[in-house]
Amino acid sequence: MMSSSRVLISHPLCPPHPQNLCRPFHPHPEWKKTPNTLSLRPKEPIFPHYRNPESLNLEPMKDEHKQVLTRTYSKKISSSPTTRLSYTQSLNRLINSDRLAEAMDLYVEIRNKGLEAGIILESVLIDALMKSGRVTDAFQVFESMPERNVITWTSMLSGCVRNDRQAIAFSLFVEMLEAGVLPNDFTFNAMLQACADRGALGLGEQVHSLAVRAGLADDRWIGNCLIEFYSRCGLMAKATKVFDRMLDLDLVSFTSLISGFSRNNQFESAVSAFDQMVRLGLEPNEHTITSILTACGPLLGEQIHAYMIKTMIAQSVYSGSALIDFYSRNFEFRRAREVFEKLEAKNMVTWSSMISCCLRNDQVEEAMRMFYDMVCAGFKPNEFTFAVTFGACGLWSESIAFGRQLHCSTIKLNLVSDTRVFNALLTMYARSGEVEELEKLFERIEDPDIVSWCAAISGYFQNGFDERSTRLLCQMHRKGYIPNEHGFSSALSSCANLALLDQGRQFHCLALKLGCDLLVCTGNALVNMYSKCGCIDDARLAFDVMHTHDVISWNSLIHGYAHHGHGKKVIKVFDEMVESSCCIPDHSTFVGILAGCSHVGNVDEAVRYFKIMRDHYGIVPSASHYACIVDMMGRAGRLGEALHIIDQMPFEVDVLVWKTLLASCKLHKNLELGSFAADKVMELSPRDSASYVLLSNLHAQHGEWEDAERVRGMMEERGVKKDAGWSWIETKCEVHAFVARDNSHLEAESIYQILEELFEVMKDEGYSPSASFSDL
Repeated sequence: MMSSSRVLISHPLCPPHPQNLCRPFHPHPEWKKTPNTLSLRPKEPIFPHYRNPESLNLEPMKDEHKQVLTRTYSKKISSSPTTRLSYTQSLNRLINSDRLAEAMDLYVEIRNKGLEAGIILESVLIDALMKSGRVTDAFQVFESMPERNVITWTSMLSGCVRNDRQAIAFSLFVEMLEAGVLPNDFTFNAMLQACADRGALGLGEQVHSLAVRAGLADDRWIGNCLIEFYSRCGLMAKATKVFDRMLDLDLVSFTSLISGFSRNNQFESAVSAFDQMVRLGLEPNEHTITSILTACGPLLGEQIHAYMIKTMIAQSVYSGSALIDFYSRNFEFRRAREVFEKLEAKNMVTWSSMISCCLRNDQVEEAMRMFYDMVCAGFKPNEFTFAVTFGACGLWSESIAFGRQLHCSTIKLNLVSDTRVFNALLTMYARSGEVEELEKLFERIEDPDIVSWCAAISGYFQNGFDERSTRLLCQMHRKGYIPNEHGFSSALSSCANLALLDQGRQFHCLALKLGCDLLVCTGNALVNMYSKCGCIDDARLAFDVMHTHDVISWNSLIHGYAHHGHGKKVIKVFDEMVESSCCIPDHSTFVGILAGCSHVGNVDEAVRYFKIMRDHYGIVPSASHYACIVDMMGRAGRLGEALHIIDQMPFEVDVLVWKTLLASCKLHKNLELGSFAADKVMELSPRDSASYVLLSNLHAQHGEWEDAERVRGMMEERGVKKDAGWSWIETKCEVHAFVARDNSHLEAESIYQILEELFEVMKDEGYSPSASFSDL
């Protein structure tokens, strides 16, 4: 059995232990031999060629270094101790002064003379090379060492983790154990960090078991690393259990737990842990403050801000950025701006946080100005800053030219290949209506991720290219990518616009298989799709199976019932919405209610809800609300009241309201008021063909054929053309579209033959068409 010995915890890997530089190592009684590594070693090598540094595709190494370091020495050249000491002192000075290129040259010279630098100095050199990103050189030194101890191995492990080579670290750790080298606390910390980075839960739990066997279960530092590991794997119950078993909690322990709760959206637990920490007399540092600010509400956040001002933590760039993000999330743009301006030092994170804050609070022009000020201040934008700024360019139509300039800048800085930048560019061009640019950009992506696909799908939908949107989702699925809820939402909305019920059902089945159908975003699109395709019962079913509903969910169902003429069900759903207390009705909610009342002619009920909207919920009536009231009055034949409502509107009447009144006048054959409304529509929108069509038909209803012809002539003189009406039908997953007098269909002859037969049946039933209602 191993005896207790004193282990010096001091090497270049990490800073000294906070308690002592030298403390006893008491292994567990079962820690008798090297652990069995069969369970740790993967079935296939994680990184099969890590022994060949050239396969890492890192920085090139000098040829003479390769020749010397890979040479096998059969014997050592005798040299005086003075010479060896002189070399090692020179090598040590070069390492300490960070002159690593010269240090490597000297190390090669030492080895070329048959001398050895010593295991301690070689471990120091490996650590320095890893910290500077010279992974290839570090591997070459490591391979040339005749002997290695735990510090050497740990320097390699931590260096691989630091340089994002976690897979290589896993293989090295297994080889270390098989070589009979027992890990220390620094080794375990490095491995837990690697497991956390890769989400390697199984391997991390085995490392935890090894740490227990090594007698390090009560080590505070390892305990903190375990809390971080389990929280990043989403297992807060295990992280809490580790925390509760720790005998000596410090600020890092609480900060790790608070950060874990915040990361996993357990905000109440995060605040509770913060309260426990304060009661124990531990003062939070900037990292603790940053973690708790992501979890706390407005009141606690303001109190923490006051504490930060008292302790000067507010001047920390790290905590200042978190404070900006806190006020941004709570839509306190003015306070976020004050925090930013009072920061004595700023970096890329603070600038990017402020630009993001501007976007979140609809300050698009201010976001563009912030980016300009940042560049003028001498800061070089990174990929995150570009991604945020591209989002601003997409939200402001006048900034697309500036967005193109930024696109060129990313190409010059070699950032355009970054996935976040690419996806932000796709979104910018989609929001700006630049569909051709979106297509070109998407085709150039060598390996698009799920966000790239869904951004393109949403871009097509937003710009009215519904067929391309549905087609791209099918292509995405065929290539093995799994759509997310945003991709499904856009594709389902495109199906709703095209009334593609069969295609929509297929997307619904795919979302069901992937578990996306119950998410709010997808569920809302399903309710909208089924209601627009005429399946209102299926829309209700899609609504009922959703676990949570937002205001869009309720509005989609209310509008669906309204469009199907179910006025009573509209009121019933609204009452359910109010009783649920989960959502507050908004502008769109009452548009749906007023439309539902209008379609069933329930005037008194509509007027009552109009007053509730204004007096109880404080919603200022918009043109859409007034248009619903005018439409309802017009359908009921109360045209005089409709005109009175228009005269009482508190803002300038738009073309939608006058078109609504004109349609009602045509319905009730009121030529005088219809002519007045038509003049208003033509004045506001002279290129709108609907007003000419409605007025011409209104004259035709009264037998005024000359006036009807005059309106037609006026339409031709002004170059106004009515878009041809078209209809479509979906059969066997294929859409067939038709326009008037269309002969382009392959089965046109058969279709017209069936139409003639239908006309004959209609005549036999006594139907006679009325030419007075024909459109132009």
